[in-house]
Amino acid sequence: MVAADRAHVWHHLSQHKRYETVDPRVFVEGRGLKLWDTNGREYLDAVSGGVWTVNVGYGRESIANAVRDQLVKLNYYAGAAGNVPAALFAQKLIEKMPGLSRVYYSNSGSEAYKMVRQIAARHHGGRKWKILYRERDYHGTTIGTLATSGQPQPAAQYGPYPDGFVIVPHCLEYRKQWDVENYGVRAADAIEEVILREGPDSVGAIVLEPVTAGGGVITPPEGYWQRVQEICRKYDILLHIDEVVCGLGRTGTWFGYQNTAFSPISSPWRRVVMRRFPAP
Repeated sequence: MVAADRAHVWHHLSQHKRYETVDPRVFVEGRGLKLWDTNGREYLDAVSGGVWTVNVGYGRESIANAVRDQLVKLNYYAGAAGNVPAALFAQKLIEKMPGLSRVYYSNSGSEAYKMVRQIAARHHGGRKWKILYRERDYHGTTIGTLATSGQPQPAAQYGPYPDGFVIVPHCLEYRKQWDVENYGVRAADAIEEVILREGPDSVGAIVLEPVTAGGGVITPPEGYWQRVQEICRKYDILLHIDEVVCGLGRTGTWFGYQNTAFSPISSPWRRVVMRRFPAP
């Protein structure tokens, strides 16, 4: 297994030169919070699958049985038609997100960006097409989501990126950019400054993590989210909340945004809150 891995697997986020002299780590089993590799060595997985994705733990027989039963009954049909698990899960999910009423199943965060562009084309004469993103935030590895990477390292060497993605300042109070008392409000005001510079009629959405994860585990200061919501309402801008890391209970609430006084808006459509989170 190790030889096959070394010869044929191109690992993510890894320098392969070292595998000429060192065996790659190959995991063979997981139970609960623990993993075992090909040498029988035991690990405590404190990073949830390496990239914060296995928050239910390993070896859950109830989940495996549910997957097996569904694969036998109906393994797949395109989203153009419905299916029972999708309908039931959407219903349960909406119960956890007051103010919203519908779920769109997709492959990645790029689909949310496509929605912004489609809304711009259908309802704004193509004008509100720009998407703002924040320094230090991270939203994925497709070309579209890398265009909104607030971390230069993951985005390096993959450009040029599509036009229309504009960065706004981070809200990390530890590395202050302004010497003010209410730092959260000031950091949010910096978003408004970018909107005014670009032109409010050209900005369709802003994508933010509730808590910046890979960029430093940054909790926005008091007043930040409330001010962001005011700005989005003022300029008719969609708010895309990336819940991949913060969603499904990781911050003590069902979703990260629910730790603030922020309140979602369900109507009209131009004030909808879009959220992206991992599959269950």
